[in-house]
Amino acid sequence: MQPNRNGFTDLDAGVAAEVRSDIARMKNVSVSSIAEALGIRRATLSARVNAHVPFAPSLLSAVAAHLGTTASEIVARAERALAEGERESEMARAS
Repeated sequence: MQPNRNGFTDLDAGVAAEVRSDIARMKNVSVSSIAEALGIRRATLSARVNAHVPFAPSLLSAVAAHLGTTASEIVARAERALAEGERESEMARAS
């Protein structure tokens, strides 16, 4: 997994996508409400949720807890999605 010039990997992007998905599924939860609950700036969390900056493990853990899950589960879902995307790419190349 090669990082881009900012040190951001496909897994980092996948983690951000999973967090975005969890937020979208929850009623009455937003980036702003999570940031406020965690005592951080909305822009700080937004940069991570929108895949501009990778999540630090401690922040991912805190956000996950607010979403009723764990950082491990978010990372595992991102890894599964990444692996599935890679398998689909390989199948398309083989066709």
